[in-house]
Amino acid sequence: MENKNLHNTENHKEHHISSYKDHFSTLLALLLLTVVTVVVSVFGADLRSLSVATALLIATVKVVVVAYYFMHLKYDMKLYTWLVVLVAVLFVAFTALTSIEYFNR
Repeated sequence: MENKNLHNTENHKEHHISSYKDHFSTLLALLLLTVVTVVVSVFGADLRSLSVATALLIATVKVVVVAYYFMHLKYDMKLYTWLVVLVAVLFVAFTALTSIEYFNR
């Protein structure tokens, strides 16, 4: 007997076609963020800690753009997005805790 509540994932796959507008806007966003990173690293050399924090923030935004479009989190189930967010939050928490412990030595 077959359980009718279970979904066969092979029959329910939805295909999506990304438009050229999506690809072009993603390209422009990544190029703009790369230019901003270079500008911060070249002209923000006086503010060492601020330029590093700014570069990390920009890199984080670039990771989100890449994951959203190229890893198809935009089209997948929301559970996958929440799992990626959970991993990112845990990474930030463990990095912050490690930094706090390192600076308190």
